[in-house]
Amino acid sequence: MAGGKLDSRQKMINMMYLVFIAMLALNISKEVLATLGLINSDIAAATQDLVADSNEKYTLFSNNANNEYYRIAAQSTPEIQIIADEYFNYIDTLKQRLMNTSETGYKMAREDKETGAIDSIIDYQTMDKSQYLDELFFAGDQYSENGQEFVDRFSSFPTKLQTVLDAFVAADLEKDPPTEDDQDGQYIDFDFSFLGELNKRFAYAEMVLNRDGKYQPYLNYHFEGFPLIASLSKLTKIQSDIRFIENKILEYIISVINEHEGGISANTYQTLLESSKSSFYTGDLVDASVVMGKKDSNFVPSRVELFLNDQRMVQGRDFTIEGGGVQLNKRFGAPGSYKLTGKLFFERNKVEQSVDVAQVISVIDKPNDAVISADQMKVVYRGLPNDLSISIPGIPNNKLNVRADNGVVRKKGTKFEAIPDGNKVGKSMRIYVSGEINGATINAPGQDFRIKPLPPALGSIDLGSLGKFDSGSSINGAYVDAGIIAAKFPEDFDYDLNVEVTSFTMGVGSRSSVRVNSNRINNNNLLVSYIGGLNSGDRIFVFDIEAKVKTGNIVLDGIKVTDFALTVE
Repeated sequence: MAGGKLDSRQKMINMMYLVFIAMLALNISKEVLATLGLINSDIAAATQDLVADSNEKYTLFSNNANNEYYRIAAQSTPEIQIIADEYFNYIDTLKQRLMNTSETGYKMAREDKETGAIDSIIDYQTMDKSQYLDELFFAGDQYSENGQEFVDRFSSFPTKLQTVLDAFVAADLEKDPPTEDDQDGQYIDFDFSFLGELNKRFAYAEMVLNRDGKYQPYLNYHFEGFPLIASLSKLTKIQSDIRFIENKILEYIISVINEHEGGISANTYQTLLESSKSSFYTGDLVDASVVMGKKDSNFVPSRVELFLNDQRMVQGRDFTIEGGGVQLNKRFGAPGSYKLTGKLFFERNKVEQSVDVAQVISVIDKPNDAVISADQMKVVYRGLPNDLSISIPGIPNNKLNVRADNGVVRKKGTKFEAIPDGNKVGKSMRIYVSGEINGATINAPGQDFRIKPLPPALGSIDLGSLGKFDSGSSINGAYVDAGIIAAKFPEDFDYDLNVEVTSFTMGVGSRSSVRVNSNRINNNNLLVSYIGGLNSGDRIFVFDIEAKVKTGNIVLDGIKVTDFALTVE
């Protein structure tokens, strides 16, 4: 039977088995593709946390560039940021190029069967082809120009970082050379040898031993013939490794500075105002001094002796010990100056030592702080003129001076408008107020207002008197080409703003998606012809909508508009 000819029936049975096995393999493949997609998304989200943490560290270095301990780090870390950002953005551009190989960007409409709500997601299960990356990285049996660039960038990334760190160490040694009395120097000595272990994430060899015991070129081993989502996940992993190594370097630099007690952070040194009293009246000579003090959240005194106007204070009633300090819990029934004296005791090397307490608490009836209220509850929206009410009791409104970080504040009648910078979403707009009274200036503490992005606008097709048709609606196909793509902010948004759509992409039924650089559907003849062939039950999918908002002389681009899908009646 092994060498015999097969009859037609047996051939058909064999063919059915092959088809069945292929269908099983396809189903498993789609599950694997979807899993890889979810992993890719999770890694990308986690990487953003590293980016945010690193940015805080860069800001710490920049803000303390004049501090002797931070000076070398402040000069060198921007070069680390440039190297990391440049490589990260190169990978990001490469990923976007691969996503653009699909007319829809591998997006698909998804409908909630219970609620009928429709949104868009990335369809990872369709990313099963390898040809796009193969064509990008390979030219026959050789690397293409793009493939060689990828290998060069990957293999040189650790070397570029090491070059910056070597210069960093050399500059630190030059500033603080060893002496006969102190072999380590006075300040800080850095050792980046730990980076060798981290750089294994970017280990590179021209030839790699595969599972069959044969050697393959690096790029062929890692990318050739793999499904698109697998290659995208590898690229996302490289981006995560970039940010991980960057963050570890910054974290190490800060830890060494703090270890040598040169750090400036919430748990180390800070500036303190030392004065004979805690408040001053108009005409008083301000004799305060700005000094450096160290705050240690782990410090707990062994015992405390405090007196208020020579009357002993009771722990647990008048004060508590928490957060590395002594927290007062005292109410004063009358205005006046109260002397706080005593000692904080602690042990060092089994010997009790003490620190004197000598402070004056001034209690007054008249408030002298600014009162600032935002119409949107301590929140301002990026790029918009946000109404503010600002006052200092006892000072006329026209005697107030207002300034801000991360934006501008301007006068509007008896009120003010705060306009935060458009690129500072997620940060705070700090507003400072000062005023003049009796020839003296009062500077009130600044207050923070969180800068929020505008919420996504809701997309729809506007048919004028026939109404607006948003996501999940049914629409008469005969009227579609007469409509415009419109957008509006949700009803609970506090601002009444007109959103103008400038371009969009529309998919009609099973036909290819069409990009329109306008808000009018009939501005594209090809799209109009597709719409003319719509049948009942066909789907219309509108996505990648770009829009802008104009309020006064301010124009905000890049307004996010939700994708939406409609069904033809």
